[in-house]
Amino acid sequence: MSVAAGDEGLRDELVAGCEQAYALLYDRCAARLFKVAWALTGNREEAEDAVQDVFTAMVQTRETLRRVESLEAYLFASVHRAAIRRAVRSRSRSQRESAVGQELFQVSEKPVESPYSDRLECALHALPLDQREIVTLKVDAGLTFDQIASALNLSANTAASRYRYALEKLRSALKGQKEGSNV
Repeated sequence: MSVAAGDEGLRDELVAGCEQAYALLYDRCAARLFKVAWALTGNREEAEDAVQDVFTAMVQTRETLRRVESLEAYLFASVHRAAIRRAVRSRSRSQRESAVGQELFQVSEKPVESPYSDRLECALHALPLDQREIVTLKVDAGLTFDQIASALNLSANTAASRYRYALEKLRSALKGQKEGSNV
């Protein structure tokens, strides 16, 4: 896989620590990174923090970017890992809190709109995690099956199969929701 000339120049500027290069990359990818992180965490704040974690780590370890072939694939693999870590930590923290019987004071907030419709969001979160990951990396991140396979340490055929199975489940779930509604 070769790096596009524009990405190569941007990568060199990132390695050099150029703030404008980081801003450009953020502007180019942040919204899609957020959608992937949200789909994996199910929580707006955790998704925002996962994206921030990725850019913070990239600045701190910018020398490693020299070996990166595709900046976008690298970013989406990174946000995938960050979102999963945050989701696991969040679940673990929730389990500890409920096991101890602690009640946290929560400020009532205005509900945050999801980047997805309610029906689609419910259907996405009903998917097994391995399928949901692939759908979000394919749809929201726009990665190829080869890039997804590399990010998740799978074969491209496995990534494509899981994507196909996920789409079938989504179609079925959305069709079932539509038939079950009285609208």
